[in-house]
Amino acid sequence: MHSAYLAHPQAAVLTASRVSGRANEIDADEAILGVLRSAGLPAPEAVRVYHAFIDQTLAFAALDAAGLALPHSARAADEAVWQATYARLPATTHPNIAATVPLLIARMNDSAYPTALEMLLDNAAATLVRARRADPGA
Repeated sequence: MHSAYLAHPQAAVLTASRVSGRANEIDADEAILGVLRSAGLPAPEAVRVYHAFIDQTLAFAALDAAGLALPHSARAADEAVWQATYARLPATTHPNIAATVPLLIARMNDSAYPTALEMLLDNAAATLVRARRADPGA
């Protein structure tokens, strides 16, 4: 979903917050819930993870697509702010930014979607372990 929206950034900005109820959307929802339930997540946890996954994926798609939809000059100007502004902030007034600025410059112009997805999946895996401990026969 994320990569499809990035391929069509204008569509992402217009549709990521909408629920269509169309066949492809329903099929995707059914597949995701099926994977979560077949992995062993109880229905309430499957719905919780599904909800977080869908909203996170669509939110990042809209955010990332909005950046891609900008004219090149605007996108380049936004990306330059980390080097032009943040890198020059003094440690006396902004110690946390100054201490991490090389890392911020290296990361902040890229999407956080892969990291957020990894965190969500780690949480889902931990939830599955807890569910199996609570009901070993499931």
